Amino acid sequence: MKQFALLLVWVLAVQQIIVAQKTDTERFVKPMKIKPSVSGSFGELRSNHFHSGLDLTTNRKTGYRIYASDKGYVSRIKVSPYGYGKAIYIDHDGGYTTVYAHLERYSERIDSLIRAKQYEQKSFAIELFFKSGEIDIERGEVIGYSGNSGSSGGPHLHYEVRDKASQKPMNPLFFRDDIMDDVRPQVQGMKLYCLSDDATIGGKRKDHYSSTVFYDRAFHPKGSTIFKAHGKIGVGVQVLDYLSDSWRKCGISTIDLYVNDSLVYAFKIDKFSFAETRYINSHIDYAEKVKSGKVIQKSFVDPNNRLSLYKTKNAYCADIKPGDKKIFKYVIEDFSKNRSVLAFTINGEAPPTQAKAKDNSLISVKYNETFAIDTLGLQLEISAKTFYTDINMLIHKEEREGMIAPVYIIGDKHIPLHRSMTISLPIPDSLLKYDDKLLVAGISSNSKTYSVGGKLKDDRLSVSTRGFGRFTLAVDTIAPSIKLRKAPENNHYGGRQTIQLIINDTFSGIKSYECLIDDQWALFEYDAKNYRLTGTFKHMPFLSKGKHNLKVMVEDNAGNKSIKEFNFIK
Repeated sequence: MKQFALLLVWVLAVQQIIVAQKTDTERFVKPMKIKPSVSGSFGELRSNHFHSGLDLTTNRKTGYRIYASDKGYVSRIKVSPYGYGKAIYIDHDGGYTTVYAHLERYSERIDSLIRAKQYEQKSFAIELFFKSGEIDIERGEVIGYSGNSGSSGGPHLHYEVRDKASQKPMNPLFFRDDIMDDVRPQVQGMKLYCLSDDATIGGKRKDHYSSTVFYDRAFHPKGSTIFKAHGKIGVGVQVLDYLSDSWRKCGISTIDLYVNDSLVYAFKIDKFSFAETRYINSHIDYAEKVKSGKVIQKSFVDPNNRLSLYKTKNAYCADIKPGDKKIFKYVIEDFSKNRSVLAFTINGEAPPTQAKAKDNSLISVKYNETFAIDTLGLQLEISAKTFYTDINMLIHKEEREGMIAPVYIIGDKHIPLHRSMTISLPIPDSLLKYDDKLLVAGISSNSKTYSVGGKLKDDRLSVSTRGFGRFTLAVDTIAPSIKLRKAPENNHYGGRQTIQLIINDTFSGIKSYECLIDDQWALFEYDAKNYRLTGTFKHMPFLSKGKHNLKVMVEDNAGNKSIKEFNFIK
């Protein structure tokens, strides 16, 4: 009997271990009941951030039912013309939060609550927080419908699973097993970097990129697999992943780098903090991305790169000396453990015979020190840890035909900024009359100006920006445009469910809008990417049949205002 009891305890313990070791693929209901097709994976490299969820396509249509992954309560709802658009956050037992973004609309009970708050605050954009018991949700309950709201580039559902306590996103594939991936990561190229003044690659003081080819079950640099170098050399790899039966570009899960069979660098992305996501601009070769579009993940860590995703302690770079032979091997995996290998060798070469020439026109800036300068009429303030490593910066002033003020060239657009710097430009006497219509403008590579913003203080205009480039002053005196979209004959909307307008501003951008019907505030949804305002008649409880007056007021970021009135029949 005692032996049977011990056996029972052992069996139960084993069962508990097995349960604990199981993935959570059966824990959550799938958010949609259509065949999953992934257009964006967790951890994928995006502009200025790592992708925090799973993008699930919806057959280029909107309106699919969205189901709650598990029992819980709505903890947050945010409605915005930008970013996630219409999003809902649900907290669950077990320490998880799920997020559903770019929705077309919420379920009716949630939609009516949000609409009441929008009318109360007289704002389409709204953010609300809730406690347990206020909006309880059942497992598998319909909470909304898929859409294309916010900054979405096409109809899809952005789905996240977060750690509830920290709100750190984690890979949603931990919680589902219906997305097939039998395709190994695709290594597209590799790059060697000169990281010291005496560094050379192939006798040249220049970084070297090589595309790759696949043979013998591994990837290899195209041409020769052997490089010659001297000094401190860094390496990087250009890689992406595909899922089964899909050509959508996705991200990888781990990158391990071995040198002479020793692990020198390890990167793994299965959870991260939103506070650290901008360090992606240090993780990748930012300059190469700006220059060529190639996204190369560096395997050396800049001193001000504080990503928590590196699993090795030291920021590795190879110190190559004459006679050295170092064998490099990348082992790269996706979430499904499909593996790719890239191998190459670096042999030491003779050091350069001449010292590297110094460019005295550049200003040296230490990444861990504040920097301020007043030169050429320009005032520039940069806080410590704005850059990921020490930089050399150019400041230049020039007059350009067609510009109403001097053009200031500040830094190099190939250098990323983690924090904003403050630029203060002098205002010529001839422009003081424009007062609040003045803006700091950036100048693009094709010489087009765009608004950066700015605040007037005395005889200067100041703005904070996270990018180097060319800056000048511009004047915006043109008010936004307002027009009805696809209006019916005689503005008779009796057979329509909505009334739509197009609002647009050619320079500083839309700051605010307000729509009144018969002098009452009316809810109009703003689709910023399409410049569209949409008023849904059934969401206007005060509206009766008959003749009505619509008054639309729009203001841009330079304070220019437009007011238009339209008479219509409902």
